[in-house]
Amino acid sequence: MKGGLRVTGLDPAVKKETAYVALWTLLLSLIMQGVFLLIGRWDASVLWGNLGGAAAAIGNFFLLAWTVSRALGKGKPEVAARQVKATASLRLIGLGAVVALLVGVAKTNLFATVIPLLFPRIGIQFRPLIDRKRGADSAGTEGSELLD
Repeated sequence: MKGGLRVTGLDPAVKKETAYVALWTLLLSLIMQGVFLLIGRWDASVLWGNLGGAAAAIGNFFLLAWTVSRALGKGKPEVAARQVKATASLRLIGLGAVVALLVGVAKTNLFATVIPLLFPRIGIQFRPLIDRKRGADSAGTEGSELLD
């Protein structure tokens, strides 16, 4: 299958960073479930919305990391930057479609579906703190040793 999605040849950094984001998304999703439970608004639509939103967020991050890895593997950084920018719109449209299907068709809770889309960003924001605590100088994949 030439030109298709070939998962076996993934860059180890893509795997490690996706696992890091997935771990943060899982932790923050559990906290969000607890908040919904504490305020008395928890039901199955919250659970399914959270699961769907979290899966979409992790999938979006994976596609971004995979695109960056493939684009940089082709050589010129300018070409890579253009390719990543071009796919950003497609990923955003895809996220919108997933949210619309989850909320409109599956009748999930809107907030529980949309909030997990922010979780990867939150996890990434904590990366420098984790790197600093572990003694790492740069913000690469050093902060995700706990996943090894």
